[in-house]
Amino acid sequence: RNRRRAPRSAERDFFGGSPSLHRRWGKKGMATEFSFSCAVCLEEYTDPDLVAQLPCCIIPTTATTRFCRRCIEIICEHGAGGIGRCPNCRAYLCIRGGNFEVSAHTDTCTVCQQVRTIVETRGQMLMCDACLLGMHHPLLYECDGCGRFQRIHHPMWRYQRSPVEFGTETWVCHQRCRASTHWRVAVQDALNVPVDDCPETWGMRDEWLTSVREQRLRERHSPPRRPVASRVRHGEVLLLSVAASMLLLLKVGIKNWCGALILAAIVFACMRLRKLA
Repeated sequence: RNRRRAPRSAERDFFGGSPSLHRRWGKKGMATEFSFSCAVCLEEYTDPDLVAQLPCCIIPTTATTRFCRRCIEIICEHGAGGIGRCPNCRAYLCIRGGNFEVSAHTDTCTVCQQVRTIVETRGQMLMCDACLLGMHHPLLYECDGCGRFQRIHHPMWRYQRSPVEFGTETWVCHQRCRASTHWRVAVQDALNVPVDDCPETWGMRDEWLTSVREQRLRERHSPPRRPVASRVRHGEVLLLSVAASMLLLLKVGIKNWCGALILAAIVFACMRLRKLA
């Protein structure tokens, strides 16, 4: 009865999930249990630290269908320049300092000369997400004027309401028209359009989230990744073993280099076994 109701504007459904409670409330109105379901990988979690804190969306704390941190990390890792799209509001997200931030770096793109969100910097060259996608996915498009095909280094698929309709934006036709015309992606290249960048009207959201879900499943069944800071290279282990053996030699007074090498090999083997354990 004393529970505060979330603002109506914040009560949203995420991919069909309803914001019903998954908490048990004690006598003093404090939550004693926490759980949520990720709208991407569909897994249940009970650790509040695994919730993805998105700066672009207002997700009520009472919503049980949210996003786990790892799924949003995968989306950012697969995005152009490490910048992904929020699965809820499609805002540009990146990871800085271990936290999710809205990519607000806007500048004039060196390639298209348009003021856009910059996702990659190569020396003095600033590239927006459209130009970077076009560089990685130079697809074949059909001109609505002459019917000929042309390879365009720009994601013209973004302006198509469906894969078979011509887009709303124009591009110069270098085949026969010699003018700005409308385009649609060729049938043979339609499957090469990144599923995470397809327009909402294409209905490819489920396929995009399925690809992220499959990666989460592979990670769950693969050995856990060791932190980069804990990975000791073989050369570092060898140097440590040689230094330890030299200290032992100086302490016991052994002057035989053959014995020194044997001792170094023994110390190296012991350190490797301890690392593998």
